[in-house]
Amino acid sequence: MSVRTTPFVQDAATGKRVTPWWLAYILVFLVLILGVQAGVLAVFSQTWPVERGTPEAQLQEMIGFAAAGLVLVLWVVLFERRKVRTLGFRRPGRGLVILVVGFVAGFALLSIPTLFLWATGAYVQVDPPAGSTAGSTAVSLLILLALTFVVQGGVEELLTRGFLLQNGGLKFPGWLAVLLPALLFTLIHGVLLHPLPFAMIFLFALMASFLVLRTGALWLVIGIHAGWNFTMGNIYGVPVSALPPLTTSAIFLEPAADAPDWLTGGDFGTEASLPAVIVLLIAAAIAFVVYRRWDARRSAEVPAIPVADVA
Repeated sequence: MSVRTTPFVQDAATGKRVTPWWLAYILVFLVLILGVQAGVLAVFSQTWPVERGTPEAQLQEMIGFAAAGLVLVLWVVLFERRKVRTLGFRRPGRGLVILVVGFVAGFALLSIPTLFLWATGAYVQVDPPAGSTAGSTAVSLLILLALTFVVQGGVEELLTRGFLLQNGGLKFPGWLAVLLPALLFTLIHGVLLHPLPFAMIFLFALMASFLVLRTGALWLVIGIHAGWNFTMGNIYGVPVSALPPLTTSAIFLEPAADAPDWLTGGDFGTEASLPAVIVLLIAAAIAFVVYRRWDARRSAEVPAIPVADVA
C-alpha cells in the first residue's frame, strides 16, 4: 500500500522544506504533548486549581491542546514555510459542514455500543453525582462543552493524522506511515497493558487514517473524534479514556454491579468494552475498503506525482 501520491500526503511537500521524520516525532511527542500541553496544564494546576471532570477542567484541557496545536501551526508556517490549510484544512467552508456530519457520526458510533449495554442491563442509569449538572438544565452548557471537544479532538487529529501521517507518508511505505502515528496515538492514551482499550483506540486511529487519506482533509475525523468523546462524557456520563467522569451530562450511566469489565469497560469507560471494539473493527474495515477502492481508481487514472526531497 502506497500513500505517497495521495493529495493529502502531497500537501506536506508544498513548503520550502519538510521536517525529517525523526524530528517530527520528537516535536509531537516530546515538545508538544509532554512539553507544551503538559506545561500549560501544570501552570493551571498552580494558578487555577479546579476539580477534575468539571466544565472548568474541560476548558483547561482545551486550552492545553490548543496551545500545542498553535505551536505546531507556527512550526509548519515558519520552518516548513507552507500554508496552514495544507495540514488538512482545505476548503474550510465545506469543511465545517463535513465536521458537523462527522460529529453526528461520532455520536452514532459511540451510541451503538453504549445503548446496547444499556438495553441489555450491563449499564444502568444512576442519579447525577452531587454538584453535577444534568438533564434539561445542562443543555446550554453542553453546547459550549461540545466545542471544547472539537478543539481537543481537532488538535489530536492535527498532530497525528494531520502532521505525522503526512510526514511519514512522504518517507515510508504506506503501511508504516499509517501504523506509526496510530501506535503513538494509542500509546499516549496509556493503554499499553490493557488489551481491549488498546485494540479499540488503535482501531479508531486506523479508521481515522484511512478516512483522512480518502477525503484529503481532517474535517470528517475531527468531527467523529469530537462527537465520540462528547457523547461518551457529556451525553451518557461515562468516563472518557479512564479519566474521572465529567460533572455535566445529559444522563449518567455506569456498569451494573454484576456486569464484567470486559463487557462494559469498567472504570475505563465504554472504550474498553468488547461491543466498542467490535463497532470500531467494523468501522475501520469499512474505511480501509473505501480507501483502497478509491486509491485503485485514482492510481489507474492519475500518473505518479514526483515527490520533493524529504531526507
